Amino acid sequence: MTKPWYWRSLPLEKRTGSEVFAALFRPAAAPAIATLLESPYPTPIDHPQLNQYSICTGAPRIVDGIPQMWTPEVGEVFPFLEKLLQQGVAGDEEEFTSPASHLPFTGGWLGWLGYDVAWEIEQLPRNKIDPLPFPIAFWYEPDCFAVLDHAQQILWLAASDASGLDKLENKLTKKDAKKEFSVSPCPRIPVSSSLPLFLTSQADYETAVNQVKKYIQAGDIFQANLSLRFQASTSASGWEIYQALQKINPSPFASYWQTPWGELISCSPERLVMLQNRQAQTRPIAGTRSRGITPEQDMQLAQDLLSNTKERAEHIMLVDLERNDLGRVCEWGTVAVDELLTIERYSHVMHLVSNIKGTLKSECTTIDLIRATFPGGTITGCPKVRCMEIIEELEPVRRSLFYGSCGYLDWRGHLDLNILIRTLLLAPASQEGGGVGEAGEANFSSSPSSPHSRLIPQRSTERSRRSHSALNIVWGQVGAGIVADSDPEREWYESLHKAQAQLAALKMLDNQ
Repeated sequence: MTKPWYWRSLPLEKRTGSEVFAALFRPAAAPAIATLLESPYPTPIDHPQLNQYSICTGAPRIVDGIPQMWTPEVGEVFPFLEKLLQQGVAGDEEEFTSPASHLPFTGGWLGWLGYDVAWEIEQLPRNKIDPLPFPIAFWYEPDCFAVLDHAQQILWLAASDASGLDKLENKLTKKDAKKEFSVSPCPRIPVSSSLPLFLTSQADYETAVNQVKKYIQAGDIFQANLSLRFQASTSASGWEIYQALQKINPSPFASYWQTPWGELISCSPERLVMLQNRQAQTRPIAGTRSRGITPEQDMQLAQDLLSNTKERAEHIMLVDLERNDLGRVCEWGTVAVDELLTIERYSHVMHLVSNIKGTLKSECTTIDLIRATFPGGTITGCPKVRCMEIIEELEPVRRSLFYGSCGYLDWRGHLDLNILIRTLLLAPASQEGGGVGEAGEANFSSSPSSPHSRLIPQRSTERSRRSHSALNIVWGQVGAGIVADSDPEREWYESLHKAQAQLAALKMLDNQ
């Protein structure tokens, strides 16, 4: 069973998730593991419920000499998560009673599910490969962590033993803590970046859009999300890119992951699914406009988005898809739309957003809920399974982690997962004993430390420390929803527009 945590609360003093994470868990020498799930602070006035908590975690717990981290293969992912959760709830709940029991995360696991986990849920064709070095599923139990309650301005520390709490507090209160909290989004030394290379040409993307339209005209589907990948090289670290991106585009479901395979940087605005006390929620985004240069132009663009017949119809269709997904695992009559066609504004774009909720059936588990909603319909299309078949046919490579999810699974069964959009993946261009070779293939050695581990790259700590003279490879993925009257050229440029915040972060670092 899962061991309980020791807890301590401190004044948060208006510190951000990035500041606390930097003080407690950064910089960490690779291949160390550390995770930040960050909501922006100060909390935006319009949607404060999305921004109350941030979570910072350090390295995995060690049990009997084995790090508590796993990379189950597709086909084993959901049974493995069920087993984790059963181990958690098997403990004596009184033993877990803590002053922090009101928090959404009081211990458990953090991890991701790549888009390709869909092959565990549905029978899908296998026409493409995934050339990226990241495992499709990765979960771990942290040895210590911090939860920031931005609304109450309380910082909660948790550790596997009492001495761990003292160590965490000492890091926060030592004399040069202010220096550590000074998390600049700009590096202090020169950074170089290459121009992004889109791995699909405009002509090929427009051809694929036209093929999707043919499937729509034939009655196969109503709408499909078609994406394209871009690649760049940079001497910036993933942490520097995350800070720049979070400054440019603060988002309620942002996350940063340092792992043995590389870094995951996400400023996602979209929740896939949340579960708290058997109450499930999903929050689809569908419908996008650029931000206006002036407040008046911004209001006009928002009104255009709200009144556009095509955008509204597409959005309502996807709301219905998510209602059906929740309806498979929620009590009859409890599934309801409590927000419909809300405008949410971000740095470069605005979106149409809705929220659907329901009460999880007593016979269904948290993992059943993930299975019912994964992957999000907004990044596949409708109907979901046929769209995934078409995506596998038309996109040049498997999506890997892009459009999957990351977040936490609390030992009590609570859950919050985002959708990995506005996301970058970073890995060293070359590394000793593992990484991405010239042909884009990953070279790894087996890890003896975990029976569920796929493969963990072996690299020396000295070699893996980032040098600004060496370049890292950064990948991103953007796309658009294609419907019957989509204009292929316009969809191409909408996809490029969605990459602006990520590319602006790289450009900002390059210009320092």
